[in-house]
Amino acid sequence: MGSSDSARAAEQLHLDGVLVQHFREWGLSGPRWDEFHRQLLGRGLDIVTKLVRSGAIFARCDQQGRFLHRQEIPPHEAEELASDAVYEGFVYFRDRGLLGREWSVEHGQPLKEYFINACVLAFPNVYRRWQTRANGWQDVRLVDTLASLDNVVTEGTPEDAVIEQHAVNAAFAALSEDNRRLLFLHDQGYSHAEIGELLRLTPRAVEGRLRRARLSVRRPPEEER
Repeated sequence: MGSSDSARAAEQLHLDGVLVQHFREWGLSGPRWDEFHRQLLGRGLDIVTKLVRSGAIFARCDQQGRFLHRQEIPPHEAEELASDAVYEGFVYFRDRGLLGREWSVEHGQPLKEYFINACVLAFPNVYRRWQTRANGWQDVRLVDTLASLDNVVTEGTPEDAVIEQHAVNAAFAALSEDNRRLLFLHDQGYSHAEIGELLRLTPRAVEGRLRRARLSVRRPPEEER
């Protein structure tokens, strides 16, 4: 970065600092805040939509240490995911960045760049919710999770494979929605910590619920009554 670029960056940070101080003093209200709020959301939606449509959002998430199991996002759904990420990113930006004073001039990050990063941090949870809906429970093969089911055939003829799939689907359909979600995410490779973050549980609680979910699908129906 040249000296002129550094000077412009320093000036922008100074202006951002003055603006944030004004917003904090007014409790994030008033016409100036309303105008800034509208412009920020509009700019954020434009940028994040382009990131989602191009797939670049996954690289941005990787840079933030949020690694995702990438799945192709249909173009007509990209804006919906981007919109959700921008909304949740704005909540983070407002509550933690401004009200919580996480953002400061000393950190050296321009205000709008901080907001886009907040949207990127919000994207993994938005994406995982979409991925869960998009995949559909009946399309998931939980062979690893349900491997010990006595009536599941893991090797054999094509007919055996059909029997296996029916057994897995039947066991999976009998679960509660919460247990389905837990087993699905675990089968997709998410860690206990990642599942906990998504479902608002501690990693230990996730471990316990997974154990009980596995037991419930392995138990014959008459034992559940």
